[in-house]
Order: sequence, then structure tokens, then C-alpha cells
Amino acid sequence: MIPEPVKVVFVQYAVQGLLALVVMLILRKFFRQYRNDFFDYWSWSWLALFVNMIGSCVALANAFLLPLDHPVRLFVSFITVVAGFLQILWLYAGTREISRTKEINRKYLRAITILIIPISLLLVALNYNDPDAGEFRIFYRVGIRSLVAGLLFIVCSKMLWKIAKTGIGIRFILFSFIAYGLLQINYFVVVLSPVSLLPYNGEIPYYMGAVDILLQALMGLGMIISVLEIEQHNLKKANTELDTFLYRSSHDLRSPLTTISGIISAIRHADDDEKVKEYLVAIEDRVLQADNVIRDIITLRKAQKEDLAISEVTLEKEIKAEFSTLLDPNIAQPKLTIYGDENLTLHTDPTRLHTILTNILGNSIRYHDGKSDAEINVKITPAEDGLKLEISDNGAGIDKKHLPKIFDMFYRASKSSNGTGLGLYLVKDAIDHMEGSIEVSSQKGKGTTFSIYLPNLK
Repeated sequence: MIPEPVKVVFVQYAVQGLLALVVMLILRKFFRQYRNDFFDYWSWSWLALFVNMIGSCVALANAFLLPLDHPVRLFVSFITVVAGFLQILWLYAGTREISRTKEINRKYLRAITILIIPISLLLVALNYNDPDAGEFRIFYRVGIRSLVAGLLFIVCSKMLWKIAKTGIGIRFILFSFIAYGLLQINYFVVVLSPVSLLPYNGEIPYYMGAVDILLQALMGLGMIISVLEIEQHNLKKANTELDTFLYRSSHDLRSPLTTISGIISAIRHADDDEKVKEYLVAIEDRVLQADNVIRDIITLRKAQKEDLAISEVTLEKEIKAEFSTLLDPNIAQPKLTIYGDENLTLHTDPTRLHTILTNILGNSIRYHDGKSDAEINVKITPAEDGLKLEISDNGAGIDKKHLPKIFDMFYRASKSSNGTGLGLYLVKDAIDHMEGSIEVSSQKGKGTTFSIYLPNLK
């Protein structure tokens, strides 16, 4: 006969599993739509919690149906312990991504994932067939996981504290993380006391699973609200960019047309052939200016609509090819030097890589400030799951006050610039689509360095 408290705990585990499955499916849908890594990690975390809870249900039933050392009972315990640790690991990874604390090192993440397997095997194997060691088995299989969970939930809440003002969803998650972390630490102390000399008289009432359900529901609700808040923020940003785009593009297209109209009027009254030729050159310059705006608009529109098309490229070969197409043989150009393994390859989107290289190298060539010793140095180094590019020049440089805005749409750091103001915006947009990152450092009159991380998109 199964005791009533055990039945209640069984139902609580089942409800937690069902809740985890629902939240996981919602977050997977958001991940497929928005491709944010924290949705991916968090959805896997909820899937692991689902496996952990269902495994706990089966383990609870096995305690009354199977002998202590039965292989099925041991296997279920092993899967449950593994899932419990993976749930914490992936939750930490997702929280680190959304809090922008530091980019997660996927190599270390895989190493820890693999390490969880032998650790879980050891915890399940300890005292597995000793009928008098039930309290020790609970400590090994539940207590240690509760301690790790409690500490990591507190660490995650500390990371979220930095972005708590970004929305109510993050605040829900923050509160639930703190409460859940403290609850898990209490679970650890409770199961530790029988196997140690710790004078702690606390206990875990059989209805405490209801508190777990409440906090997990609050976590799931917070994550879903965060998704909606992020989408609302992105929508506002898109509307602002659309307004800016319509105003600036119409202005940048109308300006050369107005100038051309004035020049044509002047041509009608000109009686000097040389003067007419000067006017025609000016018209050609304005036509090219309008054409550059149109081409950048087309590039931007295509980049926003097209999915990634992945193929393998050799970075040094691509850089040299892009540089050669940008050179003007009629004027002095900077010297290009590439450092790094010439055979380094990357699985990436060639079209977006072309956008990045064309605009950054183009700017380095365009603004080399007339120096006779002008140089562009490119350093290619392997990075975690990808490559890092450092593109440096000794050109005109960018004033520090302009650096925070250089990736904004239509922003020009110099009034003398004849660009469209879309180049670096297109660079940032392309890198974001490829899940990379870009940083810039510059000194006025001394040059600029762009540091770009591009992941392998396999």
C-alpha cells in the first residue's frame, strides 16, 4: 500500500513535469522565431527539468515495485540525476546570455556536460545495494544536486540583478531564482543532517512540492513575459529605424536630384565647353551618390529578408579579393598586411561576409588621410567555435565622442564624409545575423581598429 504523502509527492512531480514541458515548448517556438541563444539554453533547461520530474515519478514508483539493486531502478536514477544537473547548467548558460555578463564558452559547456555523466554514475553507484543506507543515497542523488542548484540559482540572480530594470519579466525571474535557490540550499541542509553531525532539525514537508511548482510557474511566466518585452523593444526599435530610414533615405536621394536640377539649369546658360564638362562631371558625381544610397538600401533590404546561406570560406583569400576590388589604380593606396594562418577557414554566409569586409576595408582605404605610409593590418586568429578578425589602419581615425553611434543608421562621424551613413550599420546588422560580435577602438589622427568575432555556422 502506497502511503498518502507519497501519492501527493508523485502528483507534485507530475505537475512540475507537465509545467516544464509546456514552458519548454513555448520557449522552443520563440527560439525558432527569434534565434536568441538564451531561448535555446532555457528551453533545454526546461526539457531537462521535465525529464528529471518524470524520472522522479518513476523512481518513486520503483521504490515500491523493484528491489534496491534492480538495473531498471538504477538506470532511472542515473537519468534523473543527469537531467537534474543539466537543467541547472543550461539555466545558467541561458541566464549568462540574456544578462550579457560574458559570452558563454561553448567548449567549456560541452566539457562540463560530458563530465556530468561520470559524476552522476558515481553518485548513483554509492551505497546502491545497502538497505540501511537510504539517507546516504538521498544525500548523494538529491542533496548534492540541491546544493549545486541553490548556489547556481543565486549566481544567476546576481547576473539578472544588473538588468532588473529592463522589464517586469526579468524581475519575476530574479525573485523566483532567489527564492528557489534558498529553497534548494535548505533541501541540501535537510538531507545532509542525517548523514552528518549537523544539529539541524528542519524537515521537508511532503507538500513542499507545491512551493516548487509555484516558483517554477513564476520562472516560466517571467521568461515568457521577457520574450514579449524583448519583442516589444525590438518593434519600437524597428519603428524608430523605419522612421529614420524613410526620412534620411528620401533626403539623401532628393539632395543630389535637387543639385542636378540646378546644374542642368546652369548648363542651359553656359557658353563655355569646358564649363559644361565641369557641370557634367558634377552631375555624374551626384548620380553616383544617389546610386550608392540606392545600392545600400537594396543591400539592407536583402540582408533583412534573406536567411543565412552557409558555405566554407578561406578568410585570407576573401580579404585579399575584397581589397583588390576596392583599390583605385590611379591614386596611392594603403598597404595590406595579413597575419595568421593563410589556410584558416570558416563556415559562414559569404554574402554577409562580403558586406562586412567591403565596408570596413573600404572605410580604411577611403579615410587613409593621404598618408604615404598608409597601412591596413588584418590579424586572423582562431576563437571559440569560430575566428577573430582585427582590422587596423593608421588613417584619419574617429573622435571618441562618435564611437558609441557609428553603428547607427545613417550616422556620419564626419561632415566631410561622402558616404551614405549606412555602411557600418550594414556591418553590424550582418554580424548580428551571424551571431557574432564587433568592437571598435580609435584615436583621432592615429587610426582605427575593428575587432570582429565570427562563429562557425555549421
